[in-house]
Amino acid sequence: MTISSRAYIDSLDHNTVMDFLRELYAETGGLENWLPTRFENNSRSMDPGIRLWFDDDTLVGLVVPESTLLYYVMLHSEYILLYPEMVAWIETYSRSTWKGMLTIVEMEGTIDREKVLREYGFAKGRVSDIFRIRDLSSQIPDFKLPEGYRVRSVTPDDFDELASCIRQVFGHGEWFNRDILVENASASYYHSDLDLVVVDKAGKIVSFCTFRLDPPTGLTELEPMGTLSEYRNMGIGRALICEGFRRLKGYNPSMLFIGEAANTPSANRLYELTGFTEQYDMLRWVKTI
Repeated sequence: MTISSRAYIDSLDHNTVMDFLRELYAETGGLENWLPTRFENNSRSMDPGIRLWFDDDTLVGLVVPESTLLYYVMLHSEYILLYPEMVAWIETYSRSTWKGMLTIVEMEGTIDREKVLREYGFAKGRVSDIFRIRDLSSQIPDFKLPEGYRVRSVTPDDFDELASCIRQVFGHGEWFNRDILVENASASYYHSDLDLVVVDKAGKIVSFCTFRLDPPTGLTELEPMGTLSEYRNMGIGRALICEGFRRLKGYNPSMLFIGEAANTPSANRLYELTGFTEQYDMLRWVKTI
């Protein structure tokens, strides 16, 4: 066994990392590691601090900085002894570039990792991400749209309007534009019939959702989803999502989840109504550097 590590090179390593994340899911069946859709959606725009660990030529570990000083660690379970080395690398690399609150995110209840983080001076902080899972065997509710509204698939002609809607719902800046949606539409997880909007009588987009399905595994993430503020509390979002469920059945998904679920009364009500009843919390472990 020869362990080594190096920086990530997107043109060289992207497919290797995607396969690695699929292996981790097959190994654990859980959400403690990133799933392929999340990495594919983020990797090309991430900080250069993505780091890979190898046993000879086999990828066994991965560090991902989703944003400045915010890290995730993915690791094959039989290589858990590498975890302290990975945490130490994160801190050393971060100290060389930044000062502030360093954060490593781990699923609540990962005892071995929590012990290491405490030994390195990290303290348990607030919830970072909430995962919601829908039982695929659950019945799909028959929610109806209000009169005058309909669901249809997104087309490239919609990208400017859809980007504007996403900016309004999530507060993104002008950087979120049609180019982002064009790039998403080229991803392996993108299926045009699973990229949906609700439009009114005039054809205006009022609600949207996308089901990102990783073809080799069937893992499916509902991201993004939202409704313009003036059209909420009309049952539009839940009817849209359930139409997505019906379309998704044709792809035989293995799991359906929301990766960064909002934690508001209205969002939680929508999750419960549409069957996303299983919940897992990812916690921030923090240390000032």
